[in-house]
Amino acid sequence: MGSIYQVVVNGCNGVLITLDLCNTDEQMKAMTVQHLKKKLAARLPGNAGTCMDTIRLTFANKGMNDDQKTLVSYGVQHKSQIQMVMRVPGGVQLKRRR
Repeated sequence: MGSIYQVVVNGCNGVLITLDLCNTDEQMKAMTVQHLKKKLAARLPGNAGTCMDTIRLTFANKGMNDDQKTLVSYGVQHKSQIQMVMRVPGGVQLKRRR
């Protein structure tokens, strides 16, 4: 029996969420950001998990923006800590002064 590969997601309000990802090294190497987001959505309270396009994940100061990339390609390992922040729509374009 293999060990369970886990990551810890640091939520928006400081809550730590431990996610069980997979059971084998091969499964860990194949785990994508999209798989992680699906597992995370299932653990979020209420309907927060239905809007995964507003959630941004970062690991080691790198945005995990490509859902098809594997977690291993970002350097994620067993018990790694991933940051979760909410993407806020909007913003203001600033005009340059000349």
